[in-house]
Amino acid sequence: MALRAADIVGSDLLTGAVAGGLERAARNLTHDFGGTLPGRQAFVEGRASAALLMLRDREVAPVLADKMGVVQFRLASAVVVVATHGTNRAESISLENLANIFARDPRALARNWNDIDPAARSELITPAVCSPAGSMVLEIFQGIALEGQPFRLDVRLRIEPDIAADLLASRSGSVTLIPRPPSSRGKVLQVADGRPGKSSTAYGPDESNVHNGDYPLQVPLVLYVRQDRLAELGAGLRWLCSDEAAALLEKQGLFPAPKAVRMRYLQRLDTR
Repeated sequence: MALRAADIVGSDLLTGAVAGGLERAARNLTHDFGGTLPGRQAFVEGRASAALLMLRDREVAPVLADKMGVVQFRLASAVVVVATHGTNRAESISLENLANIFARDPRALARNWNDIDPAARSELITPAVCSPAGSMVLEIFQGIALEGQPFRLDVRLRIEPDIAADLLASRSGSVTLIPRPPSSRGKVLQVADGRPGKSSTAYGPDESNVHNGDYPLQVPLVLYVRQDRLAELGAGLRWLCSDEAAALLEKQGLFPAPKAVRMRYLQRLDTR
């Protein structure tokens, strides 16, 4: 469904608190967070001045129909964190091995941790996915690590956060996908991409690795703004880069851009 004309459009992850904060900070601006696909279309066709879009793997930035230049900024990212029990000797894991654990039809089925690492002790792998409402854990992982394949039938899907915490605390063979690092119990694994043309270096999901795009299990939320509308959107753009907005994005389960990066973006806007 096509969105109505609005100043700022984009992902439905921003409905609720983020949309409310934007309304309070920039009362003269209209918004319609009806989804990334209709938001992209509205922005390309000139029915919106800015768009906040989830940019999926291998997807390109929008090009405006009227060829106007676009200023873009990686505002936040939806991330999949891979966690295991604190006693697990593993420090990292590749996308291929994650697929071997979670996919219904993997290249090399992995049911035991010594299928991943021959030096590991024999321990059955307990795979689970915690994808709370408003997060994209299941969809991101299935799209990137599984390349669209279905999950193995015995994978526990969409478990609640308290169940995920219990698994990480009590099951030594657990490997659980969650939207943010565990607050206390559990150990976060670094993830190596390793796909053709991609780095085989493993990265953890820290603020820098996520923003730079080095951590592979993520979908960035990118802010695109028409160059000829920067001035009139100023109040809204400043709020979207504020600490208040970052806190709301984090509460939504996203990883906001580092504060220093957000401030540099605003400084560049001020000089245009």
